[in-house]
Formats: sequence, structure tokens, C-alpha cells
Amino acid sequence: MRRSSSSSIHQTVIESASNHPSRRSVEVFVAVADALWPRAEASGASIPSASELGAAERFAELYERLPSDEARRDLQLVLKLLDTRAGALALHGTARRLSEMDDEQRAQAFERMARSRLMPTRQAFKALKLLTGIIAATSGPGSPVWSAMGYPGPDGPAPSVPKPITPTVISKPTEWTADVVIIGSGAGGGVAAGVLAQAGLDVVVVEAGGYFNESDFTHEEAQATRDLFLDGALSATADAGVGLLAGSALGGGTLINYTTSFATPDRIREEWDDVAGFDEVFTGDDYTAASQAVHARLGINRDHNALPGREMLLEKGLSNLGWHVDRMPRNVVGCPDNGCGFCTMGCRRGARKCTTTTYLQDAYDAGARIVVNADARRVITSNGQATGVECVVAGQPLTVRARAVVVAAGALNTPAVLLRSGLGGPAVGHFLRLHPVTALWGVYDHPVDPWSGTMQAIYSDEFEDVDGKGHGFKFETAPVHPLFPSVFLGWSSAAQYQHDVLELQSLQPVGILLRDRNPGRVTVRKNGTPVWHYRVSKADQANMRVGLQRASQLLAASGAREIMSSSQPPVRLSATTDTPSLMATLDRVGYGPNETVYVSFHQMGSARMGSNPRMSVVGPSNELHDTKGVYVMDGSCFPTASGVNPMTTIQTIAHRGAQMLANSLTA
Repeated sequence: MRRSSSSSIHQTVIESASNHPSRRSVEVFVAVADALWPRAEASGASIPSASELGAAERFAELYERLPSDEARRDLQLVLKLLDTRAGALALHGTARRLSEMDDEQRAQAFERMARSRLMPTRQAFKALKLLTGIIAATSGPGSPVWSAMGYPGPDGPAPSVPKPITPTVISKPTEWTADVVIIGSGAGGGVAAGVLAQAGLDVVVVEAGGYFNESDFTHEEAQATRDLFLDGALSATADAGVGLLAGSALGGGTLINYTTSFATPDRIREEWDDVAGFDEVFTGDDYTAASQAVHARLGINRDHNALPGREMLLEKGLSNLGWHVDRMPRNVVGCPDNGCGFCTMGCRRGARKCTTTTYLQDAYDAGARIVVNADARRVITSNGQATGVECVVAGQPLTVRARAVVVAAGALNTPAVLLRSGLGGPAVGHFLRLHPVTALWGVYDHPVDPWSGTMQAIYSDEFEDVDGKGHGFKFETAPVHPLFPSVFLGWSSAAQYQHDVLELQSLQPVGILLRDRNPGRVTVRKNGTPVWHYRVSKADQANMRVGLQRASQLLAASGAREIMSSSQPPVRLSATTDTPSLMATLDRVGYGPNETVYVSFHQMGSARMGSNPRMSVVGPSNELHDTKGVYVMDGSCFPTASGVNPMTTIQTIAHRGAQMLANSLTA
């Protein structure tokens, strides 16, 4: 494969960075947003419209955060169509430009879009509602929206804490040499860096995101999603059917996840050896030893599980039904009061044992060089052997020549790195799993304050095997800040949507985390950016339907007054409604893309381990089948979905693989 020059890489970055919405697009979006979130009265208070909440300025910011030029073009097209008679007719059946409609006509037009049976129309509406909801829900301290929710906002100002790691600044074209260069610093890359550097190897870590610590955590969702999440938390599958949440900062997902730290279940370890064609790779003693080492370094325990109000309700429902319930293992040590509820926006207390404060700190203390805001474009090779990595940092090319390359950019981006590099063989990008999640919401007659307390204290595995083949779901819940209901709850009218979102204080979600059976795929566009193709299959939809049915029973048993779905259009019924009636209503809405709202917190399997080069990308030592010296050490390696929150499994795979690599390089 012909290698692009550093100057051409630089030009690509320059060209892709110059994306701004047109003035007319902004004007049309503001009109849309005001129709979806108009000025209203709630609990005797005036709720500002989207435009009064700064929709024009926020839209420009969100537009630039969209994950691709394609996504920006699609959004521009929708706004343009709404501003033409022919386009309006196609989208909502009314041959009137948005500017020609009064408020009532606009509301009716969007009601028709929201209920459309045409997937592209639902997709377009969902994008507009998502952006509007984000603007309304993240309007900031002092906002009348937050006051109406009863939401107190951040738990005070961020503390002043020095940064113990000093990333290397790249201000001119640079070339380094090292023993190992690692792409990514999350659960996989961070652990690999610590193990390799402490073995005495010269290690360079390149991370696409920035470096943030306690001093940077405002505990406002607008800042957290912008700085700490991939694409500002706006990533989604190609048809927008599943939102994709992943970390993008030094420490990756470990910086903002729910701290849930399950070891790889024995049944999954056995399945993986069988699927991969391995003899005691996942079931072997070295995997067990790596898991034990990770647990020790992260201090994983069940001592920080005091139940906040929302988890008391979950436990009440599970106990009343006689269903399984247990305490979560968590990588949290010394957290005062067992949690503040802001873990997904960064831990101010230094209690979370993320890779930034553990393995990356170990690596830095051992002499590793760390570079942030680094776009790793491709792995460079010679005669079938890795020779390094080409990056762009702040517009400057950085080339790291190395004896080995570890790709740990996560299951969403590791395949893109390999595909841009022409490496990995025919299985690269295949077998993507997402653990699709939806939620059913309980509405209670008393305040729940769902944003407060322990991140995830309990879970239930009552239905971990629905189909008799190991595919089922977990019940989990988590602190809910304003952004969650604005994204998950459906829209059938402005009054309904505002009422439901503003009811935050009395809401309790039950998350249904599905172990998916059927995979998707990662490809790349011409410019090398990834596209994530995935739909929840009919078989997985059937399992999710069981999850929603059981979740409705759980919420009723916990004392909920009403139940709300995460679907478009939304379903809201009395908790005393018989289950067949509820399910018949949900069946009419559907469980497909942009019908039921799905989000993925866990991405896996897109460069999986195995013995067959046609069906897998890396072998038992995590080295590519087709290229010496290139290793994958992240969630991409999973042969199938883990069925549990994957952080500790990723770290175990990386620890084992890095130890093997260290042994080979220091022999």
C-alpha cells in the first residue's frame, strides 16, 4: 500500500476542519427548535423557548461536533428541504415552507414527522429533536429549565488539583523512535502502557482526546460531553438507530464510565475459547492472573454501594418479584458518602481508579511520553513488519518509529486505523457488537432525585439467558441528569415532551442492557473516517421486547404510578395497565431503528481474536495475523459480546497481551 506523505495528511485535517452551518440553516433550525421546544408555563414558572436558550449559538457548536462531513451534509439537507415546498411535502405532507407556517401548523407538521412510518423521515426528525433536547436540557446553572426540573446542577465549583502528567507538546514536524507506540489510552491502551513502560521499554502513547483532571470537571453536561466523549456524544450508527457513547480523552472511557467492574464471566471465557478456536487462552491461568492483577491495581470492591433513592426503588421491585439482585463491583476507592452522582462527568474526588490515575500514571512515572489531541492516521510497515505510526498533532505531523505498535483506539476506531493502513485481513471491521440499551421509565408520586448518589450500586441477572443460548439482558440503572430524558424520551407534541422532560425529579429509569447475538460492521469513508453499520436484529429485538415486558413489571412492583417508554412516538401508561395491553401498544410503535431509542455504552468485537485469519484479526498473543509487530489490545478483541460491562475484561486482555509483548521485546 502506498504511504501518504505527512503533508497530505496535514491537508486532509485542514480541509475537514472548515465546516460551519450556513446562516440560513441556523435560521431554519431555530424555527424548528422553537416548534419542538416553545416558550411555556410549568409549575407557575415561565420556561424559555429554544431560541431564548441560545439555540442559534448552540446549534453552530453542535453542528461542528457532528462526527462526519456526511452527517453535516445530511442535516443541512433536511433543513433545506423544510425550507422548500417540495421538500416539506416529502417530509411532512404539507407543501408549505417552514417560514410560511404559523406556530400551530409547524407543530402539526412535526407531529406528522414524529409518527412517520418512513425510516428516513424518522431519522431526520430524531436528529432535530436530539439537538433541540440537548440545547434545552444543558442550558446551564440558573436556567429556568433546571429550576422547573428541580435539578440543582453541579455540586459546587471544581477543585484546584495539579495535573501529575505533563503531555509532550508537538509544535513542529517531529520524528521519534521508541520500543512501542500505543494508539489510545483507555481501558486497553492505558493498561498496555503501564505494563510495557514498567517492564523498562521506551513507550509513546498517542491519544486523540485532551488531558483533563479534577480541576477541569465542571460537572455540567454541556462541558463534559464536549470535552470527554467521542464526537461530543453525537456519534451514532449509519442509520442513527443506535447512539454511540464512548470516551475521547486521556483515560478514554475509564474517565467517564459507570465504574462497574465485572470480571469476565466463566461462561463467556469458555464460549470465547470455543468461538476463537483457542486452547485455554481465555480460560487459561495467564488470563486469570491478568484479571487478578487488574483487580488489585484498580482496587475493585463492593464497599461503595450505599443505595440512593432510585436504587432503593430498583431493589424494592426486584425483591418484591423474587428476582436476582446483587451489589456491583466498582473501581472506586475512598469515595466520601459513596458517591455524588457525577461520575460520567469526571471524578473530582480522585476516587475513581481510571487508567489516567493508575496505569497511565505508572507509565509516565516510568518515562513514557504521552501526546494528546493526536490524530493517529495509519500504522506504517515495511516488508510485513510494523515500523511505527503517523499522526497529526495540532496540525503538525508526528511520526513515531517503533519496534511494535499497539492499536487500542476502541472498537469504533481501531478498525478504521487498520483499514486506513491496509492491515488486518478480511475480518477487519466485522463482528461489531454494541450491547444496545433502552430504558423504561417509572413516574413516582414522590421525588426520586435520580441524579444523586452511587453511580451503579446494584444489578439483576435474572434474565441473562432469555433464548437458552446465553443471550439475554441485565437490569441496571444510573444517575440521570437532564440530558438523559431529553435524549431517551420521545416527542409527540411540544407540551407532552416538555412535561415529560421537566418531570425529571420524579423519574426512575430501568436500563435494559442486551447481550446482542447479531453483529454489525465498521467501514471507512474515502477520507478514512469510520462508518458504523448496525441494526438491532429481529432476534435481538425479540429479547429486548422481553426486557421491556419484565421492566414494566419491575417498575410496577417498585411503586411507580406511570410507565413511559423510550420510543418514538412515546408510550405513557398507568403502571396498573395489564402487561399484554402495554406490550400491544409498544408492538405498534416497534423495536426497530428510530422506533425504540437505543444507546450503546459498550462497543466490542470489530477486530476480534481467533485462530482463523478469515474470521478474526489477531491471534492468541494479540498480534495481527497478517503483520508482525502490530497488536490490538482493546474491546475490538472480543470474539462475541461480553454480556457484562466490558471495562475490566478489556483491561485483562490488555494486561495479558502487554505482558507477553514485554517478555518478547526484553528477551
